[in-house]
Amino acid sequence: MPATGARDFYQVLGVGRGADEKEIKRAFRRLARKYHPDANPNNKEAERKFKEISEAYETLRDPEKRAQYDRFGRAGAGVPPPGAGPFASGPFQWETNFGPGYGAQDFHGIEDLLGDLLGRSGAAARRQRGRDLTFEVELTLNEVYTGVTRHITVPMPQLCPQCHGTGARGAGAVCPTCRGQGQVEQTKRLEVKIPAGVETGSRIRLAGQGAPGPAGVRGDLYLIPRVMPHPIFTRRGDDLYCELPVTFPEAALGAEIEVPTLDGKAKTRLPPGTSSGRQLRLTGKGMPRVRGGHGDLYARVNVMVPKNLTPEERELVERLGALRRENPRAHLR
Repeated sequence: MPATGARDFYQVLGVGRGADEKEIKRAFRRLARKYHPDANPNNKEAERKFKEISEAYETLRDPEKRAQYDRFGRAGAGVPPPGAGPFASGPFQWETNFGPGYGAQDFHGIEDLLGDLLGRSGAAARRQRGRDLTFEVELTLNEVYTGVTRHITVPMPQLCPQCHGTGARGAGAVCPTCRGQGQVEQTKRLEVKIPAGVETGSRIRLAGQGAPGPAGVRGDLYLIPRVMPHPIFTRRGDDLYCELPVTFPEAALGAEIEVPTLDGKAKTRLPPGTSSGRQLRLTGKGMPRVRGGHGDLYARVNVMVPKNLTPEERELVERLGALRRENPRAHLR
């Protein structure tokens, strides 16, 4: 869903949610010619509308971003919130349930489409943009369950000031700073809020936090979550699975038992006559979904057979066996 105060991107372009790529491109061309700043000098309202339609087009033109927007809203597609501006700087912060933070919006696809309006080609615009970077973040399942704020230090290539600054080096000279590579590696410290519910291998886009380009326009930084194994729970999508040991009397007679969850313990009723392998479903006790709500928790019952029986206990079990003349393997004949 769009962020509060933000118009739906389909409404911005005046197309339906089922519009194809040609319809979206056609709508953007029409609106961009009308509201482009070059055609509306000193018109703040036209500038605002042009940024709005540019954001909408840049998201809906890309199948991956469009799918993320349809599912998660603006933040899931890496779009800065209303009022953040297309080239906001500083550490990224999320204020929605999923997706990247705020920062420089990627307009190189728009340059491709409107090169005649902007007075330069899309290829030239791309050459001015820095490259995208990726950074892996290790997370525990508990952190993914609640969401977590992390301070990360990212290796960040920077343009060498000796090669790209005002002081040009003589022909044939090798820069002692970057050794002729044109870049030096530094580090950048960011504070990022990892939203609840992310999965291993998903991508969180931090727009405008990648490597700088010659004109100062940065690429994007993609955080790749890697969720560490948990000692109790296994995750499958939004659902959690665990083994639940129970005693023979609990399984035979039924009982109210405690089940571990990621936010404490929950009580559930174990029906009488429960066998090993039966799954108990605890609705809403799984992982948080990015659009609200939770998955389920499935606890697989494992009946623990007592060991080292005392003579009295052995006698009781033998009496039970004599009373229950059952053959659970009869159907295997």
